[in-house]
Amino acid sequence: MKKTLFFLLISTFCFSQTFETVSILNNGSNDKRINIAVLGDGFTAAQQSSFVSSAQSTINYLFTKSPYTEYKNYFNAYAVKVISTQTGVKHPGTAADVTEPVIPVSNPTNYLGSSFDFGVHRCIYSNTTNKVAQVLAANVPDYDITYVLGNSTEYGGCGGTYAFASLNGAANEIVVHELGHSFGNLADEYWFAGTGESPNKTQNSNPTTIKWKNWVGFNSVGVYPYTESPSWYRPHQNCEMRYLDRQFCSVCKETIIEKIHSLVSPVDSYTPASNSTVNVTAPITFTVNEVLPIPNTLVNTWKLNGTALSSTANSLTVSPSQLNDGNNTLIFSVTDNTTLVKVTGHNTVHFATVTWTLNKSATLKVSDVEAKERRFGIYPNPANNEFYIKGKQEFAKNIKLALYDGSGRIIPVKFDMKASSIIHVEINTLPAGVYTLNVTENGGLIISQKIVKE
Repeated sequence: MKKTLFFLLISTFCFSQTFETVSILNNGSNDKRINIAVLGDGFTAAQQSSFVSSAQSTINYLFTKSPYTEYKNYFNAYAVKVISTQTGVKHPGTAADVTEPVIPVSNPTNYLGSSFDFGVHRCIYSNTTNKVAQVLAANVPDYDITYVLGNSTEYGGCGGTYAFASLNGAANEIVVHELGHSFGNLADEYWFAGTGESPNKTQNSNPTTIKWKNWVGFNSVGVYPYTESPSWYRPHQNCEMRYLDRQFCSVCKETIIEKIHSLVSPVDSYTPASNSTVNVTAPITFTVNEVLPIPNTLVNTWKLNGTALSSTANSLTVSPSQLNDGNNTLIFSVTDNTTLVKVTGHNTVHFATVTWTLNKSATLKVSDVEAKERRFGIYPNPANNEFYIKGKQEFAKNIKLALYDGSGRIIPVKFDMKASSIIHVEINTLPAGVYTLNVTENGGLIISQKIVKE
């Protein structure tokens, strides 16, 4: 399988080209950030400085928009200097929504094939998006978001697998809106029949069960029918996904934040590192360097051998007297308590942990440290009859699970592996209440979280 993948990659790279890539936003290593790749199309070699300037402008503007503003530290951005033979965006003059030609018909040899008239005149897209994929694979293979800037001042843009936008005066707003589609998977909140159920579009009109029920009544969020098709509903009347030069409504903001949470951990690095050595006869300081939202909304907790500690800082010093003889486990857990998200049980839907294990011996003064960062989600929480634990990485085979009630009494529950990274837990026989969930892997504690049974 790996050989097949290798040859596929080689095949792809044979038909792609490496271009100069310029960093236009750098907040950390690519494997710890969401990476934006901005590609130009219809820019000749002599026009690349103009392209980079336009790319920088769109990035700067994107991070003036909430929730990107609050999560700017979670992103990197790169401008890829794609060189076209000729200037401009194609215009076949085939749009049916205008009297063509609204601008001269043209067919410049641009590298990515960007063109107007995809259904409507203003929709810029490409019939050769495989070239976009090839350029990304050769230049920014670890990208998470991408959009293409077409070298035309005519108003235009479209979202899809990739977002496209022109250099019209509204380009910055077009990019924000189109990334709502391609990054947030959001639907237009003006009528467009081409999309179905989406985080911000639904045929359910019941405010108590609608997917954005937690927001109804806040920040002008409601259940509003589309005038053009009243069996479909949107959450807001004045959102960025309906009109340009607005703000995202609360439902769309939440959706984008949840996408950010799904892609990147708030843990940037930690010490002591795995395989390091510590002196267990002296105080040991454990530190987690975090990627902070603006303002910081992260909530930290620490547990030593299953007992909660009072510290909420990102650094903790443990004295020798706090350690047990034998193995010790310290767990740091972090979740985002932002008020921009109203997801039920959000503190366990996305959380990251760093776990250190070390041994205190009566004869040895030093101990090797094992440390590991993990990310998990527990859902639903509160739960009725069952809940799931989803790991961002696979679980080991030696998993044990225990629930404790408020008095510390262990409560037997059934659990099974639904997949290598998903644990299913049955709680239908339990009385309503708050329980502590402990999960161990290969004998070491990896999760200790509160679970609410309704």
